[in-house]
Amino acid sequence: MSPALSISTDCGPASREEPSPEYWMAQLKQGREEALAHLMTRFERPLFAFLHRRLQGEAGVVQELTQEVFLKCLRHCQRFEEGRPVAAWLFTLAANAATDHLRRRGREVSPPETFDAPDPHPSSPWESVDQSRRIQALRGALEGLTPRQRAMVLGYYVQEHPVKRIAQDLGCAEGTVKATLFQSLQKLRKTLGPQP
Repeated sequence: MSPALSISTDCGPASREEPSPEYWMAQLKQGREEALAHLMTRFERPLFAFLHRRLQGEAGVVQELTQEVFLKCLRHCQRFEEGRPVAAWLFTLAANAATDHLRRRGREVSPPETFDAPDPHPSSPWESVDQSRRIQALRGALEGLTPRQRAMVLGYYVQEHPVKRIAQDLGCAEGTVKATLFQSLQKLRKTLGPQP
């Protein structure tokens, strides 16, 4: 009798609310890589926004660094200390990625309180030309995706639809959307090559 009671108690909360990030990190540490998709769903947009502010709007780099944070999370999940909030760890990884990027670019790293300040140096005409070339390169890379991959990437990153809606629109599982987005971004990165 008591085992049946414990089973119903265990199943109840899981059906009502999403498990915590700490739960998914524990799953990831046990080798269940699909747990990464749940962490991405929860943290991808906040991390993107954080990096966007930190890098003062270098949008082409921000997405790449956001993905890099999750790759580091996957590779180094065993280093995660239990009892620490997952959010704090991921944002630390993101802050380190931003700092490393700025150092590689040879820019002085501003103190955190000045990251939201507008850039005092307006972009030159050459930078506008460079941005136009990047946009054309991205369009070409998007053409290299399958129609299904392209629909998912545009739906999620351009139209900002949630994964659940994309899954419903395309008639597939949410996990399929998450995995396809991850694979599509890797394919785009490979096609575009290293960005200056």
